[in-house]
Amino acid sequence: MDKILRAYTRLVALKENLLSRHDIHEKYIKDYHEIVDVLSSEAHTSLGEFRIPAHEIKPILTGGNYLTGEKFYSKDNYCERTLFLSKLDALLSYFQIKYLSKEKQEIGFKSSKK
Repeated sequence: MDKILRAYTRLVALKENLLSRHDIHEKYIKDYHEIVDVLSSEAHTSLGEFRIPAHEIKPILTGGNYLTGEKFYSKDNYCERTLFLSKLDALLSYFQIKYLSKEKQEIGFKSSKK
């Protein structure tokens, strides 16, 4: 349980300390994936749906020449901030519900009928 809590706090710290740019640098994605792997191992469950898909990690357009149509791309890889945060938030929520909540969480809709 201690490794799960430490990994969870790493996720929270990662989220709180991201720069507010449109794209997330691959070094943060690698750190995130390491945390996902730790959680997956400790929880004995597959967490693949929380990973950033490889095809979403790629160079970004940095400029171009409108006369020639030439485009310039970064040397490093990035993913969109929205995608990264949606995966990270989903993983945080999963572990909050599964491990950190004192009460059992009810998921779904409640009927107003009696």
